[in-house]
Parts: sequence; structure tokens; C-alpha cells
Amino acid sequence: MAKEKDEVADELRALKMLMILQLLRQGVKQSQIAAVLGVSEATMSRMLPTGITKAVSKGTAAETGG
Repeated sequence: MAKEKDEVADELRALKMLMILQLLRQGVKQSQIAAVLGVSEATMSRMLPTGITKAVSKGTAAETGG
């Protein structure tokens, strides 16, 4: 049962990250996403890999390898 909960939690975290990346790609500011999630901008920054915000906003996200 605990393993199933861990898998569900992992899947939800992955979906959350995909939604965040999509919002960034659409031009939504990181500070706005943080506000909606109810976290600080610092927490939001720590959630994302270094440099991903600029890469995604420029359209050079994961599909180009970075």
C-alpha cells in the first residue's frame, strides 16, 4: 500500500512539473506560478533545474536537449 502511495505521489509531482514547464513556455512568470502554488519565489526556483526558466521561455526546452 505504501509503495502505491509513493508511486501516485511521484506521478503527481511529475505532472505538476510538466504543468509548470508548460506555463513557463507560455510566458507565465515564475513569480506568478509561485503565487498560484502558494510557495515563495525561492521555493519555486529550487523546484526547477538551474537555467530551465530561461531555456523554456526561449523555446529551447527539453525537446532540444537543454
